[in-house]
Amino acid sequence: MSQLNRPTDVRYFCSCLYKESIDVSVVLGQKFQIIEAFEPSFNPLSEYYSKEMGTDLKRTIFFFDEVSRRENLVGYKLWADRIERETSVEGRRTINIDVGYIAKEQVLLATGKPYSHRIYLSDGVFAELVYTYSDKTFKSLSWTYPDYQAEEKISVFKRFRP
Repeated sequence: MSQLNRPTDVRYFCSCLYKESIDVSVVLGQKFQIIEAFEPSFNPLSEYYSKEMGTDLKRTIFFFDEVSRRENLVGYKLWADRIERETSVEGRRTINIDVGYIAKEQVLLATGKPYSHRIYLSDGVFAELVYTYSDKTFKSLSWTYPDYQAEEKISVFKRFRP
């Protein structure tokens, strides 16, 4: 029989795509203590989101000081969805906030969309495994988004591994 244990705590982050005119750090700063902001050079989904959000989109990943319980992921995703709705203009988002966490053994993103590789948590929130950790690095999976497969991003996530 296996022994049930409380998992290790994790570091939270938000990957945000937003109109350049929005100061996302102020929005996120109401909930989290930002310790670093990273602007990746490879952003293949900007064109996809421009249909809804328009042009002049910026991608920044915000890493937070908080290292806390994994169970907070659902609440943070619900918070992010509320912020997206509140900042929408005429039903179109001006900000897309993807909440996730970095654990010693993996990186997860929260999503509201079901899919075969996503695990339902609660309240309409699913967890998507983005990376696994082995051989002293994070490794992407067959479904990992192309921008998360970039070594530039993997090396930043490694730095914030708790």
